[in-house]
Amino acid sequence: MELEILNWVHETFHGYAWLNYTMKYLSALAAGGAISIAVCTLLLIFRPTRRCGLAMAVALIIDVLVVNVILKNVVGRERPWTHGELSWAEGFYAQYGIELSLDYCFPSGHTAVTFCAAAVLVIFYRAKAVPAVVLAFLIGISRIYLGEHYVTDVAAGMVIGTLCGVAGYFAYAALERAAKRYYAKRRYYFKTRAFRVKLPRVRGRRTGLSALRELFI
Repeated sequence: MELEILNWVHETFHGYAWLNYTMKYLSALAAGGAISIAVCTLLLIFRPTRRCGLAMAVALIIDVLVVNVILKNVVGRERPWTHGELSWAEGFYAQYGIELSLDYCFPSGHTAVTFCAAAVLVIFYRAKAVPAVVLAFLIGISRIYLGEHYVTDVAAGMVIGTLCGVAGYFAYAALERAAKRYYAKRRYYFKTRAFRVKLPRVRGRRTGLSALRELFI
């Protein structure tokens, strides 16, 4: 059934060169998680968006572990183009210079990583993050369009990537709360240490009351 869908896509849409190139470059945006990593890095650079960037970084790590390390290898589903039913695949990829993924295909890594990043953006920015969701959806469609994934691979990538994004947010929130509690307990120690570091040196040694006395005598 799913191979029939891919053959239908080929027969219906692959005659439009402009659409083929559009889907090729859409798919390339998420190769190796490129666009998600770029957005995460950009968020980390600026102070107002840094919390979102940190949460996204945690979420992307979770996504890589769940999707690429665990699920792909456990399920071990071969790519659609490895089956003889897609007789058009080899010529299509050669014509448009499409680089084929050689790992297992369930779930779609491109889809999962973009939905993971989009989920974090939605949590922080709500409706403003809708374009990110739309882009993630289009990237998922491009993977089916190119015959690199089955429909179920992409559907699973959408769900799992979103869950990884939510899990990453809550994991980061827990780490943030733990760090704040730790600092609250050690606040006096940190402030005292900072005060001692700022005290002047007298004869090559840090002093306490003696140094302060020399300042005012």
